[in-house]
Amino acid sequence: MTDAVDPFSIRNRTFLVVGGTRGIGLAISLQFARAGARVLVNYVRSEDAAQSLQEIANAENLQIELIRADVSMDKGREHLVAEVLNRAEALHGIVFAAATGVHRTMDTLSARHFDFVFSLNVRAYLLLVQSLLPRLASGSCIIALSS
Repeated sequence: MTDAVDPFSIRNRTFLVVGGTRGIGLAISLQFARAGARVLVNYVRSEDAAQSLQEIANAENLQIELIRADVSMDKGREHLVAEVLNRAEALHGIVFAAATGVHRTMDTLSARHFDFVFSLNVRAYLLLVQSLLPRLASGSCIIALSS
């Protein structure tokens, strides 16, 4: 089948994977790139994981571009949006695989813990998607994974 006829092909499409250098996000980044997509991969902490992904991309000639930004912070999210706008005329999908959690008993959780988790798992997702809506191509998809 050609790409024009195959409605499931992602070849020559551009996707943003937030939290795309580790775990499920990493698997999605690689699968999309191996299927012929251009993948903009956001990460924040693990430079080692980002380097490892870049090495795989280079070895397999995959279209993966890394963008470091903390999307739980306004400045980080603004940086990511600016980078996406500079690098891609259109996005065909956003995968939000960044998530965090605080593993404590209920009696030891604080409002600070709640705010920390909520700022990434919910607030960052909402504000990032709202910022990128104008760049989404017709028929795009948004996938949110969270803890």
